[in-house]
Amino acid sequence: MLWKKIVATAIVCLIIGYFIGVHLPYNWGAIMISDTPISKAEYYQLVTSIFEAIGTCAAVIVALFLNEIRACFKKVSFDIALSSEDALEEVEDIKGTKKALKYYNHIEFFNKGNINAQNCELYLENAEFFLSENNKNCDSFSVGNEPINWGNNSSPMVYVPSQGKKILRIFEMIAPLKQSNPTGKDDNIIPAQYSFLGFPHNVDAKKGKWELIYCLNSTNSKPQRFKLRIEWNGEWEGRQADMKKLLTMKLEQL
Repeated sequence: MLWKKIVATAIVCLIIGYFIGVHLPYNWGAIMISDTPISKAEYYQLVTSIFEAIGTCAAVIVALFLNEIRACFKKVSFDIALSSEDALEEVEDIKGTKKALKYYNHIEFFNKGNINAQNCELYLENAEFFLSENNKNCDSFSVGNEPINWGNNSSPMVYVPSQGKKILRIFEMIAPLKQSNPTGKDDNIIPAQYSFLGFPHNVDAKKGKWELIYCLNSTNSKPQRFKLRIEWNGEWEGRQADMKKLLTMKLEQL
């Protein structure tokens, strides 16, 4: 949009300059045309005049669009990515046997721009669960669109310094739990649970795919949306080396 304004202003300046250069001499007197070769000094003076005219036009453009031009060189630019391609694990050691209590991952917001990102807010805009691979059987969930708190910071609004980053845990998958049954029958099993960043409550983990769309807003940058996909085949493994084949995730910037 900025370059269109600059081009339009340049064209207007050229048109005005053309009419001034062509029509004003007629009002002042007759134009004298001569085939006499010009001297080197006159040639350099003519070239200098042309550059002065271009410089004047450029100065007008800069004065009109100073803030927009400055914004092209000083801006916020985010790289948004998961901390790991595979889920990380939180383990417990019971008599020398290690088992995963949960699997999780973080999301990183790295400001690679040359100015600080002011008043950053993160929202969960949409959450959908697909039971089948053809993306037809879809359950949509109400997410509230409330700003998300940034970790231990109680405020939903933070700034991200230039060349700095913010990190948040974006999801957890909590291991299924067995509960003893006093009747002596089979133990009750609480299924694995998902906990998503910004989602109002935990949900039972089922075979299928989750798609969650987030939006990062800042007062001095454009909104940036990204989609988190998490897919699970329904089988639970107690260690990350085995689980990473069954639980996959991908982040896509929109």
